[in-house]
Amino acid sequence: MRLLGALAFAACLQGAGSEWAGSRACAACHAEIYQSYMQRPMAVSSGPAGTGLLQESFERAEFTHGRSGFRYRVLREGSQYFFEVEGAAGGRRIRVRRPMPYFIGSGIVARSYVFSLDGFLYQAPVAYYTGPRSWDLPPGYDQYPTPYLTRRILPGCLSCHASGPQLVTRTQNRYRTPPFLEGGVSCERCHGPGAAHIKKMTAGDLEGGPAIVNPARLAPDRRDSVCAQCHLTGAERVARAGRELDTFIAGEPLADYLTVFVRSGGAPGMRVTSHLEKLAQSACKRASGNRLWCGSCHDPHSVPKPSEKARWFRAKCLECHEASACREEPARRRANGDDCTGCHMPRSTVMDADHVVFTDHSIPRRPGLAAPPTPPPDAPLVRFDGAAASPRDLGIAYASLAGRERVAAYQQRAFDLLREAVAAGARDPQALLHLAELYKNRGDEKSAIPLYEEAMRLDPDQVGASVALGAIQADRGQWKEAIRLFNDALFKNPALPGVRTALAMALLQIGEREAARAALEKALEFDPAYTPAYQLLQQLRREP
Repeated sequence: MRLLGALAFAACLQGAGSEWAGSRACAACHAEIYQSYMQRPMAVSSGPAGTGLLQESFERAEFTHGRSGFRYRVLREGSQYFFEVEGAAGGRRIRVRRPMPYFIGSGIVARSYVFSLDGFLYQAPVAYYTGPRSWDLPPGYDQYPTPYLTRRILPGCLSCHASGPQLVTRTQNRYRTPPFLEGGVSCERCHGPGAAHIKKMTAGDLEGGPAIVNPARLAPDRRDSVCAQCHLTGAERVARAGRELDTFIAGEPLADYLTVFVRSGGAPGMRVTSHLEKLAQSACKRASGNRLWCGSCHDPHSVPKPSEKARWFRAKCLECHEASACREEPARRRANGDDCTGCHMPRSTVMDADHVVFTDHSIPRRPGLAAPPTPPPDAPLVRFDGAAASPRDLGIAYASLAGRERVAAYQQRAFDLLREAVAAGARDPQALLHLAELYKNRGDEKSAIPLYEEAMRLDPDQVGASVALGAIQADRGQWKEAIRLFNDALFKNPALPGVRTALAMALLQIGEREAARAALEKALEFDPAYTPAYQLLQQLRREP
């Protein structure tokens, strides 16, 4: 009867793919493991606000951003969470209030939150930091002079914090309700689709082995891929042509889906999800090779209690090391409670988040020693796995980094590699879009336009080509074509205030004043502090 119930539950999840069953289906036969795993932070790394293993404190739920002067406040009213932000921009007072129905992040270190506008999901401009038990801006938000309210939630974000994202097709960030089928990392994210396994067990067919993945029994590259899908950041991750990380299935090589690049010439600083990269730098991993992996020290289904944590990981260390080999001073060892990780896996700050510390998986032999040199900002990129990189993948990696870091050397490398790749037959939308953007930045619109147009034909869901071509057509006075392209982009992602303002200007050129007014009002609904839209709207209101 339990298996029949599991199959009934699986039937309601067919929207996620006919082979997926859902974690509750596993509980029918693996109740003890299921109950244990559901208490693991990874299992509840997203969900409705107010749920999960963390209960946020609201005692320090107000703060002021020093750079902008905007005041932020977080409230809980009944079971609902809200954020409010108030301040001055462009000579006017701005106040925004939005509900936050979902959280992202287990809360072991921090949590982010999600709000919705017109069915599209965005990251809230507030985050909860568990260590200090206080609220502040999310990582990266401190650099903005006004509240950042238009950072969209993408499937790539949910793929590591939730399971079964329900993205509405032809959009970038519109989701059904709820936006994911399971909060957290489901059983099948590590064990593969389970419906065939359930059917096999229900039929009593125990021959030939179960149709399910056990990562520990996979070849090393496939085994490590299960963890690397979310715990290997690198300097850049590039999806392979025709592939998306969201479609990765446990048991397959992650390299079939994406290429991870790192900077050569040194050891990078710690990032939030750089666990595998730091582990690869350790003497333990270099000496052990494929014998050492995440599962060597971590039980994927449970975590030790705080009182047992030091003893648990010490036992793992002693599987390879003799206790007598520890050369730390006895007084230091006693002070640390013989906690190996306290000395050799210290909790350290990370480069890409404030207010948090993470465990250093590089396992330094001597705590406190100077860290290896950080690679220079224009260091060459190499594949993390040491394999040769294709011009297409490497070119996209350089182009993406150049867009964020403005490194001229990366821009040139990207341009040369992508020209080579496209000339050799790489015609996927990402390669074409990046090369088109590089041509446009050089002032060569003639070469950029056909690349943008081909990218749009190959991938009607993308937004970048529509925006770029719309701007080109507007510069040429082709207002109706510009309007069409801008509207196409805004249908897929409506929170583009710069595009809405450009749309309004194009509408004014053809005499559509009311439509232009509506476009500007909508821009300010998404981003009330966007001054160009406000100024143009005020001008329209003054004019007869």
